[in-house]
Amino acid sequence: MPRTSVILPMFNAASTVERALRSVLSQSDPDLELVAVDDGSTDDTPTLLQAVHDGRLRVVTHAANQGISAARNTALRAAVGDFVAFLDADDAWEPDFLLRMHAARGDADAAICGRTVVLPDGTERNAHSPRLGSMSGDIAASRMMTGEITPFPWDKVIRRSAFAGVWYPEDVHRFEDQVVGVIALSRTRSVVSIPDALTRYHVGGGTLTWGRVPKISEAESALAHLETSLGEWLDDPRRRSAFRVCRTLFLMLTAQSAMRSGDDAAAAEVLAGCRRRIDLPMLASTLRRRPVFGVGALILKTMPGIYRRLFTAYVKRQYALS
Repeated sequence: MPRTSVILPMFNAASTVERALRSVLSQSDPDLELVAVDDGSTDDTPTLLQAVHDGRLRVVTHAANQGISAARNTALRAAVGDFVAFLDADDAWEPDFLLRMHAARGDADAAICGRTVVLPDGTERNAHSPRLGSMSGDIAASRMMTGEITPFPWDKVIRRSAFAGVWYPEDVHRFEDQVVGVIALSRTRSVVSIPDALTRYHVGGGTLTWGRVPKISEAESALAHLETSLGEWLDDPRRRSAFRVCRTLFLMLTAQSAMRSGDDAAAAEVLAGCRRRIDLPMLASTLRRRPVFGVGALILKTMPGIYRRLFTAYVKRQYALS
């Protein structure tokens, strides 16, 4: 039984998947299995997978495209390692990702690392979760809801038992990474967060420009799945407060996606819906726990034109986009 099961979903990823595969199979910690799910690709992805001759690689194929959540669920069902790590087909790990993550983890059930963000023009910058160090799984889950722990799946190693009975919601197509991450961390005893940039996150132009107007129902569905899955865990007042912050952040991100969609009329409708749903308890919790985000939510609710200008300036500064 390998120490780590690496889950790699892919769909029409011929231009990047070799880089992802190489970054996993060349890890300095070789005690792994790589479960690659070809989610109905119609390009050269299947051919590239067939060309890899490594006994640690297992390929599962979907006859038709079912979506990334379904692909991850297929891999989770097939995984046998003590720990699970996720990687997307357009990203990569540093060669010592697994070695350093397990070393940092020690006896903890999960480890979280920093990342190198690779922009479309080749520019690189490092980033990591605002919260570092050791913490309980309960605190880590709460901090992921409040944005103090990254929402990504590919910068974490988590004990596989935390995923027992936990699946990516296949009818939720936005925020599902963060939702499942919160659920899994809430089922761990201890978590370690380190700043080391051990993953390489490649930002494509489509990632930043988006291109479709998001639906508020997508955020609501993700929140409903999270609330139902956590159940009594949310009865604790501090966790419930963190959930209100999570709701605020999901609505802010939905508004931001709408602003970048290019469809001003549809975006205006989404923006208005997000503003209506941000209520006083949400603002109070967000201002108390994440003041900067709380101020942003307040501006979004009361002065959407100013919020748009501030967000546009942020995107331009962070990603060199207009």
